[in-house]
Amino acid sequence: MINIAVASNFKAPLQTVLADAPFIDDYDVKLSAASSGILYTQIKHGAPFDIFLSADQHRPTQLVAEGLAYPHSLATYAQGVLALWQPSANLPNHFIAIANPRFSPYGVASQYYLNKHFDGGYKRILANNITQAFQYIDSGNAALGLVALSTLKWAYSKDSQVKYLQFTELPSDKYPKIVQKGVILKSTEHKRAAERVMDHLLSESVQQRFNQFGYKSE
Repeated sequence: MINIAVASNFKAPLQTVLADAPFIDDYDVKLSAASSGILYTQIKHGAPFDIFLSADQHRPTQLVAEGLAYPHSLATYAQGVLALWQPSANLPNHFIAIANPRFSPYGVASQYYLNKHFDGGYKRILANNITQAFQYIDSGNAALGLVALSTLKWAYSKDSQVKYLQFTELPSDKYPKIVQKGVILKSTEHKRAAERVMDHLLSESVQQRFNQFGYKSE
């Protein structure tokens, strides 16, 4: 069993690229998705993960500094992209959803963008993670919000509703880079298997697929 702690925004793309990985029949893979901050805390408290795929670069780097992860395994696997999503201009509420910056790197970037470049008179709703921010907007509990471009692309690929196209990709120079790094944890009992997974994610063909999913290469 390979247990992967993955930032919520990346669960669906990860499932997709692992489904046809050449080694997938050799291992059972379990994905545990949450905000990067929550996963980091779980790892610090001894959660039995083999790989940590964070939505930021700081927490995996910190795990290396703390002696909990292998330095040679630290790698950037994707760079996140923010989109301003407003599915309907006629929704009567005045709430804007973003991920909680306390736990989510996407939340940090979203808060920065709103503070610097957006003054729409909306009341902010803080979601636990970027996926929940998407759900608040999708359900109509928020009129608009900042979400991962990858989540919108994924939703449209599964359900071709026009509302998933009602977004504006935000200029990358308007918010801090969302550099997503991964690392292999020293607590793993499946180091070789974990290395195969990381090598697969960093391969050129898989990186091209991530670009199609709405991520950027570093």
